[in-house]
Formats: sequence, C-alpha cells, structure tokens
Amino acid sequence: MTIGTFRQWLTPLRMAGLCLSLAAALSIMAAPHANAQFGGRVAMVAVEEAGEDVLSIFADIQGRVAAGADIAITATTNAKTKLGEFQIGDRVKAGQVVAQQDASDLRLRLDLLTAQLAEAKLRLTQTEQGMADDLVMIDLLEAQLDLLSRKAERANTLATRNAVSVDAVDTARGAEIRARETLAQRRGLLAAKSIQKQLGAAAIDRISLEIKALKADIADTSITAPADGQIVFIQASRIGFNRTGDVLMRTRATSDFEVEADIPLEYIGFVAMTRKLAGTDSSGNRLGLQLRVILPIQNVRTGTQTARFSVTGELPRTLRAENAPVTLLVPTTSPAPVVVVSKDAVIPVSGGHILFVAEEGVAVQRRIRLGNAAGDKFVILDGVSPGELVITRGNEGLVDGKKIKIGDPALRPAGPKGEKWTLNWNTRRGPASGELLIGKDKSLFNDEPVEIVRAGNDINFIGKLVLPFGVLDLDFNGTIDGDSMGGKLTIRGLPGGNTPVVDFTGTKGGN
Repeated sequence: MTIGTFRQWLTPLRMAGLCLSLAAALSIMAAPHANAQFGGRVAMVAVEEAGEDVLSIFADIQGRVAAGADIAITATTNAKTKLGEFQIGDRVKAGQVVAQQDASDLRLRLDLLTAQLAEAKLRLTQTEQGMADDLVMIDLLEAQLDLLSRKAERANTLATRNAVSVDAVDTARGAEIRARETLAQRRGLLAAKSIQKQLGAAAIDRISLEIKALKADIADTSITAPADGQIVFIQASRIGFNRTGDVLMRTRATSDFEVEADIPLEYIGFVAMTRKLAGTDSSGNRLGLQLRVILPIQNVRTGTQTARFSVTGELPRTLRAENAPVTLLVPTTSPAPVVVVSKDAVIPVSGGHILFVAEEGVAVQRRIRLGNAAGDKFVILDGVSPGELVITRGNEGLVDGKKIKIGDPALRPAGPKGEKWTLNWNTRRGPASGELLIGKDKSLFNDEPVEIVRAGNDINFIGKLVLPFGVLDLDFNGTIDGDSMGGKLTIRGLPGGNTPVVDFTGTKGGN
C-alpha cells in the first residue's frame, strides 16, 4: 500500500475521531455515568473518609510590615563635620565610626582647663603652706601669752604688798591683753585659710570634671553607630558645619519589624482570643505571629481596627522591608465542627476546586467550596459531608462517572504485552508525554484502548487525554524508525476550537 493511498483512507478516520471527540466533550455535562464509555477499564483508586474536626474558620486579611523606630545619629558639638563614605542602604555595625567632627576648639579648651587646674593646685599648696605657718605662729603666741599672764599675776601680787606701783601692774596687764588680741587675729587668719583650702579643693574637683567631660566630648567627635542597622537617611552635605543635635544619618534595625493589619470589627474578638496567628508572604513562606496590641484606631469607612503583631521566629528575607505585604489567616468564628479531607483529594480547576467521591463503584465529581488548610488537610465549607469516601489517589485522570475499584493505585495488575513507547511533545504550557503500548490483540495509550493503523513503518492512532474541562483527542501521525518514532500530533477539543499541530518523538522502551 502506498503512502498516498494510506492518507486517502485516513481522512474518513480523522473525521470519525473528530465526531467521537465532540461526543466526549458534550458528555462531560451529561449524567454521572455518561462517561463510562471511556472507562471500560476500571480505575484503581485509594479512598479516605471525610472527617470532622473542631476548628475555627479562617479568612485571609491583607496586612503589611511596619518598621520599628529609626535611630538618629547626631552631631555631638558645633564643629565642621565629615561623613564617612556611606550610601543609603549600607549596613553599619554598633561602634563603627560613621562621621568625624573637628575637635580643634575642644582641644584648645582642654589646654586652657589643664592650665587652670595647675594654677588651682598651686593656690591650694600656697594656702596649705600659709596654714602651716599660722599654726607655728599660734604656738609662739600662746607661749608668749602664757608668759605675759604669769608676769601680770606676779605684778598684781607684788602690788598688794606695795612692792611695785599700780602703773607697773597696769603695764603688765596691758601686755597680756595685746598678746591675746594678736593670738585671736592669727587664729582668725587660720580659719579663713582653712575655708580657702576647701574652696581650692572644690575648684580642683570642678576643673577636673570639666576636663573629663571635655575629653569625652573630644572622643565623641568620632561619631559611631549606637547599634547595628541599615542606613535609611543621610544628610545632603558630606562635609559641612553642624550644630549639636543636627541629624547626620538615620539607621533602622534589620530585625525590628512588626506586622500591622486592619482587622474587621466582627473578627477583633476572635483575634484577641486566639492571639497567635499564621501568615504568609507573597512567595508562600509561612511565619508565626503573636498579637502585641490592638490599637485604639478605627476606620469608619472600612469598619476595621488596627492591630499589631510581633513575629515569632525569623522574619523571611522577603518581608524585611516597610510595607511588604503579608497575608494573615484570621479566625472568623469560634471553634466549631467542620468537614476536613486530605489535601490529595482536592483538585484545582478553572473557577474553583473539585474532588471525587466513591459511590457504588463510580467516581462522582463534586464541586466544593474550599476553606483554610489544617495541617495536611483542607477544611471543606460546602460539597462534602462527614463520612463520605473521597478519592485521594488515582484521581488524576478521573472523570465524572468513571468506574473505579478501591485499592492501591501503585499496585497495578499486569497489563497486555507488546511494544512499549514513550511519546513526548511540547505545548504552550510546557513539555508533555504519554505511554503507548502496541500489542497484537490490544493496544493502549495511557492505559486506555486505542485503534492503531499501520502501513509499513507509518503509524496513526487517536488517543484520549482526560482533563477537568473535557476530553482531548490526540491524533498521532508518525513513522517508526527502529527504536525511535517521530511525526506530527494534532490536538483537538481545546476550549475555543483551537487545533494546534506540534511535532512529537517516541522512544521504544522494551516488551
């Protein structure tokens, strides 16, 4: 038979396949058992009962990362300032020098205070020496007074005996009085010098403190970062005059972040009771959150109140930025009985999610309303009742009404023998593949029976690909060359009526 003749009778075959594809697509919307014609081969599946747990229902609330307070690094004196070679975004360590101020005026003041300290010490020494001299003079004056007192006493005794005149007694008594006056004056001078000594010591202490503070100010002209952080602000001029307190730069701790969210008022009570929540970033990375405070700030327009959450554990790198989006799982109810199923049972489709329930040996498709995740299970808000058998394995290629057998899909019975081929092709969604078995009595494509037409090394067959939105016809036309195969694949049954044609290749895998 020639190739031309082969293609002549192949055209009616393609038309028949197109009709069959149309009937399959329409049957998706028919009764549950309508697709059993494609399921002549019973599918092996694993099932699990839909359970019931006492859980809260959660809702996704959009939050944002709120940065902690900035740390201001300021000028320490009125002086010329030179900033280090830093840019916004650079990281600094605690104690790292970030700017240098001119300390010439401070050092000049330090020299002046040092001279004043030396002068104060000399004055104190002078006062102490004067006090020592006064003590010596007081000792001499006290001895003189004692002598004059005895002379006056003797003169008075002799005067009572008329041995001396009254004038001699008066003279002796006057000398004694003058000695007492001189001693009192000297003692007064000693007391004054004692006060001067205390004032000198206080001046020395004051000047010493000023010198200590000035030395600290000089050291502070080498301005350092008080803590680890990232620079978020730098003053415009890198070299210029700054006054005490002028902000040179601001830094922000890379770990000082919280999560802020506007919680609907009806959920505030549940958040306050739960306190610990979970959240995710834009990449799906999970993080733990601990309620820190519910702020007394309400938005009347949105009916929400602001809450702040501390992050438990390490903050993902994608969230170490102010206003980074965070999705919070917020409880919307008190804990109540809910239906839960294994995550393996849930299949995402256009417009929502589905799963298959095993009923009397048939897979029945259910459209479900999905709740939040609870460990390795999903909460099902609608579509399944507790105790129903949901299919968790072997549900990848199921259609509504497919005949099933409960067991372990991994333990497949031995199928028919023949040539085993792996076919590969590319679509707009990426690479795809299928398994072809060419047998003497029966041929299979992806475990479904197919009718293969061969003319020499040319081969043609139409396989079925079951997808959630319908059944596709895969029309393979190729040539076998030893252990390899190649040709064209026409895909029919796509939404919109598109029929793309792509190249396919095949590799023989053995018998």
